[in-house]
Amino acid sequence: MELQNDKLILSPTSNDGDHDGSRSASTESDILQKRVEIKKKLKSKRAIAKPGSGNSTPTLIELNGRKGPIKDDYQIPLGTPMPPFKPGDLEAIPRPPMFLHTTTHAHVYCPGSKKEVELYLTDDHPFNRRGYRYIPCEASEEFDSLKYRPTEVPPFGPRVSFEDMSPLVMVDRDTATIVSTEKGYRTARANVGVREGKWFWECRILRANSIDAGQQEAGNVRVGWTRREASLETPVGFDAYGYGIRDVTGQKMYISRGSDFMKEPFKTGDVIGLYISLPPVTVQLEQATSPSTKIRPKKIQKRATAVSNVVRDRFPIRYKGQMYFEQYERVPIKRFQDMLNQTSNDDIIAREKTLREEGLANSSIRIYKNGKYVGTPFESLLPFLPPNSVPLSTYDVRTTDDGNLGYYPSISVYRGASAQFNFGPDFDYFPADLRHEAQSSDPSKAVRGMYERYDEQIAEDIVWDVVDEVTLQQ
Repeated sequence: MELQNDKLILSPTSNDGDHDGSRSASTESDILQKRVEIKKKLKSKRAIAKPGSGNSTPTLIELNGRKGPIKDDYQIPLGTPMPPFKPGDLEAIPRPPMFLHTTTHAHVYCPGSKKEVELYLTDDHPFNRRGYRYIPCEASEEFDSLKYRPTEVPPFGPRVSFEDMSPLVMVDRDTATIVSTEKGYRTARANVGVREGKWFWECRILRANSIDAGQQEAGNVRVGWTRREASLETPVGFDAYGYGIRDVTGQKMYISRGSDFMKEPFKTGDVIGLYISLPPVTVQLEQATSPSTKIRPKKIQKRATAVSNVVRDRFPIRYKGQMYFEQYERVPIKRFQDMLNQTSNDDIIAREKTLREEGLANSSIRIYKNGKYVGTPFESLLPFLPPNSVPLSTYDVRTTDDGNLGYYPSISVYRGASAQFNFGPDFDYFPADLRHEAQSSDPSKAVRGMYERYDEQIAEDIVWDVVDEVTLQQ
């Protein structure tokens, strides 16, 4: 990486127009003032949870948007000074959550391992909710300004996100890819998501929509793709931020409205293949910033900045002896929430027409059952780049692309149902009509298994860590 015309390749070096790379007096004043504000908040709200404190929910260290000039096509990370390391931070080893037995010792038969697998609730980690998002992190001496970087906890690889699932979802301990619940519909999202390109994964239906050997109903499953705004306490397809298929009728589900899709329902033993196609991010940015884009309410449009880079406004916190980045989560826009209350046919027809016009061009979701193509239930998917995706705005936080916006594989389970994410590369039924595309040397045309996103996301985080560190030091 090198500087050219006061720009670092991948990013500019300054947010305030100082081309000599030095901080202005006003910037130093801003930082000093920010330190004072943080000390007050730490004293009054005890913002950092003490190691081993047992607090059930971590408290936010507020990340207010920085005032001052920002270049039209670029925003830098917040200039808030990071807290100094605590004793033991550098030696701390990120650990997985605590796995708790359920009262019924829930288990399910897994054809892959050919054995009964026990399922657990998880504890000792935060869950994404109430407008906040958590990412495991660790202290790093390599970054003088950032001081902390994202990290992974076992089991390593594509799996359920421990933070991004309902607290009432149970998972297996070895792979964290099998999900179930003893309650009503609860959802789990994967720890890998997509922003562009063509991707495929499978959902193995381990127990659903059938009667088991004990003559007990096996519960139900919905499967699909969701964005981060989609609730984890409702099934996939409940709102505008998720696209789902239901087992009992084979219907496609969107904004809580079911429509005929599959000729037959799916049940225990079936494998549902899910393919998604999204246009390049550069094309999405053009659409998101186009004056003709109608999807933005006036207030959001006024606040939105056309960004062409990734900005991760987040802050490290301690939670039960572990380090996590805390940041504002994306929240539903009222306009889309109101669509849940539309019941008349005229309203629904107008809604569908509007969503098609505002959706991402050349985006779609295909469904396969046991390797056979069923159909394309969804097209013109809802855009997710700012200003179509906004964070919790209680503190007037700025709207940016944090690099993790997009669509995530998701499974919803209901009263004893169980299903398994299969991200590849060993798919049970990779569709014949996708094999040619999977072998394409053109990345924009190749269909890829979701397992590839795990290493890619780590590489992307490393790149943006380096970019942020260099930028903050200018």
